[in-house]
Amino acid sequence: MAEIGAILAAYDACLGREDLSGAENVLNEALRQALETDDRETALYVYNERMGFLRQYGSPEKSVADARSAEALLTQLGLAFSKQAAYVWLNAATVYKNAGYPEEARTRYENAERCFARFYPAGDAAFAGLYNNMAALYLDDGDFPRAAFYYERAASILRRTGGEADLAVTMFNLALLENRRDPLSGEAQRYASEGEAILDAVKPEDRGSYYHYTCRKLAGAAAELGLLLTEQTLRERADRYYAGR
Repeated sequence: MAEIGAILAAYDACLGREDLSGAENVLNEALRQALETDDRETALYVYNERMGFLRQYGSPEKSVADARSAEALLTQLGLAFSKQAAYVWLNAATVYKNAGYPEEARTRYENAERCFARFYPAGDAAFAGLYNNMAALYLDDGDFPRAAFYYERAASILRRTGGEADLAVTMFNLALLENRRDPLSGEAQRYASEGEAILDAVKPEDRGSYYHYTCRKLAGAAAELGLLLTEQTLRERADRYYAGR
């Protein structure tokens, strides 16, 4: 099995300097080598990483193809309901949701939840990402109460376990939900302000690449909410960081 840590380090280094082409090349080369040597464990790892990359920066259909390849390897390796599979199912579910396959996404979220429940105690930090993504699926369906329920579950876990950037994302997710449900209620502004305050409270020395990636992502959410000053603040914070890389 290839050295996963080295692959991840090279991939993260490229993302940290916003070298998307370099990041994709790292994954493509690692996958090529894994397939040539029939290293299915490494191939599974790389497919899981690459489907997420392609979901964000590439082609939805290519990300779906990687998801299907990863799922096939889970079956071949007898890992369909292993601890590792929890994150593969979760990633695949989000890929299917974003590509417009809600029923396939729902099935994969159910598989992920089954794996998380098997290997993690209730309320573990691992559930936060699952609940955030399940909420997004219900939000796409227009089921606001169920979406809010899962976002709040995620927020409750993150408040207790840490992870300020992810908690800020959850607050902005709730803001976007409330803006769709009732833009005049003031709830969207309240959640967005809480999310921004969470980011502001992170000490400068603790603001790494993921923090600034989150700032850039949430600048887009702030723009959607019409919070132009917040958008500018977050975008400039991320730009200063990446300019110095």
